[in-house]
Amino acid sequence: MAALPHRALLAASTLLVSGCAERVQLSQSWVVDRLRILAVQAEPAEPGPGDTVTFTGLVASPQAELELVMWIGCLGSDLDVFGCEIDATILDDLGDLDPESMTPEELLELYQTLQEAGLMGVEPYLAPTFTVPEDILDGLTEDERNEGLSLFVQVTAIPQDSQGEDDIELGLKRVPVSDAATPNHNPAIDHLLIDGVEVDAGVTVEVTGNQTYAFEPILSDDSIEPYQYLTLDGGWEERVEEPYFSIYIEQGSVDAVNTLYPYSDFEWTAPLDPSDPAMTLWIVVQDRRGGMSWWSQDILVR
Repeated sequence: MAALPHRALLAASTLLVSGCAERVQLSQSWVVDRLRILAVQAEPAEPGPGDTVTFTGLVASPQAELELVMWIGCLGSDLDVFGCEIDATILDDLGDLDPESMTPEELLELYQTLQEAGLMGVEPYLAPTFTVPEDILDGLTEDERNEGLSLFVQVTAIPQDSQGEDDIELGLKRVPVSDAATPNHNPAIDHLLIDGVEVDAGVTVEVTGNQTYAFEPILSDDSIEPYQYLTLDGGWEERVEEPYFSIYIEQGSVDAVNTLYPYSDFEWTAPLDPSDPAMTLWIVVQDRRGGMSWWSQDILVR
C-alpha cells in the first residue's frame, strides 16, 4: 500500500473549503457518461449513540480511473451552504504516512485524529467509518431522541490526472442518528428479473442491439419495514416504507428514470451500434428514510 496521496488530498480539501465547482450542462439523469456518485450506503442505516458506521459508495467512472474517494462528515449544526468543512491543517501530516506499516494502535489513533478533523476515510487507503459519540443525544427529550439528529456525509470522487474542479464529483448523504424504537435498515435487492427470467449475480447478460428488455428488481422479504413517524402536530403514527428505484446505464434508452414499489420494472432498449458493447446497468433502491442499496448487472450487446 502506497503512502497517502498528499497533493490530491490538498486539492480536494481546497475545493471543499472554497465551495462547489461551476455548473455544467448535464446529460439525462440515468445516463452514466462521466464520473458520478450514484449512491451512498451507511451500515447501519440509522445508528444510535456509540455505534460505528461503515460507508460504501457506488461510484461509476466510465472514462477515467479513480485516484481516490474522500469522505468527510459533520453533524447538521456544522453544515453550511458548501457542505461539511474539514480542518485542512490535518492533511499536512498525512503525506508521509503508510497505513500498511502502522500498528493497530497507530491506525486507531490515526482514525481518531481524522474524525476529529472531519475526515472519515480516503479510499482506497483508509475505509470510511464514523463512530457516533456516546453523548450525541444527551439533553434531548424522549421524542427528540426518537426523532434523532442528522449526520451529513460528503463524498468527493477524484479521477486520475484530474485537471481541475470540473473533473471532481461531489455527493452528500444524510444519515439519521437516533434512539428510535423502529430504526431503519437498508433494503436489499434479492435478485433481478430480465423479461421475467431470474439472473444470477455476477454473470454477464448478452442482449441484442435495438431490442427492448424489461428489468425488474426483486426485494428481499424484510426490505419493506413498518416504522413510527413523528407528524407535524407532534403525534406518532405507524407507517410502512414505500421504496423506489432508480436506473443508471451508459448507453441505450429507458422508459422511466424512477419506479415505485411494487411496480418496480424498467424497460431498456439496447443501443443499435454501441460505442462499447460491454456496459454496466445499476439499479438503486431507496426507502425514503435514508436506507439504500443497489444491484450491478454487466451487459454485452451483440
